[in-house]
Amino acid sequence: MRAVTVLARPWLVPELELFLVTHDCELWRASLDDASAQGLAEPYWAFAWPGGQVLARWVLDHPELVRGKRVLDFGCGGGVAGLAAARAGAREVLCADVDPLAVAAADLNAEHAGLRVTTTADDLVGRADLPIDVVLAGDVAYEPELARRVRAWLERLVARGVEVLVGDPGRVPGALDGFDVLDERLAPFDGDVRGLTLWPTRVLRVRAPTALPAL
Repeated sequence: MRAVTVLARPWLVPELELFLVTHDCELWRASLDDASAQGLAEPYWAFAWPGGQVLARWVLDHPELVRGKRVLDFGCGGGVAGLAAARAGAREVLCADVDPLAVAAADLNAEHAGLRVTTTADDLVGRADLPIDVVLAGDVAYEPELARRVRAWLERLVARGVEVLVGDPGRVPGALDGFDVLDERLAPFDGDVRGLTLWPTRVLRVRAPTALPAL
């Protein structure tokens, strides 16, 4: 990971320095075949996605959300939201992603930042027994069926007393309608660390429905 990335500061969260793929990296210009040959065909962990950045910014600006609490960074990628929570004073931070490379990237970024997080590559969707107080979920509604499953699970967590915030750039229109909008910012679109392509991205607070949906 160190070999194919550079240290860069996400545009919305310059307080954090992460190992990212930028326009300065060979992987940025690599063909799909070249990237696949390195085992890096889909290096989603190497970008600070807009949903993660707006969540990280919100957490750093509102540290009372996570201070002293147990936080899950769900779909963490490189861990930008989880690292922001750790910096803001969270008691525990769990960074979760089904991509083992993302988990490794979150560990690497935390080590570089001198912040403590734990990581898992387990699929947590549907789990109701997690010892957490706050969920941060950035850019998790990027495919309709996944968005439906994740929404149903997050709503169930809220019904159990968990605070859930989602960073959403609207990849699946309507997938997260009905939630409270806490903030909306222009965030760098996918892979842009220079702020050249900005996209409206919302911070949403999940509310439980009157009738809990099936997963």
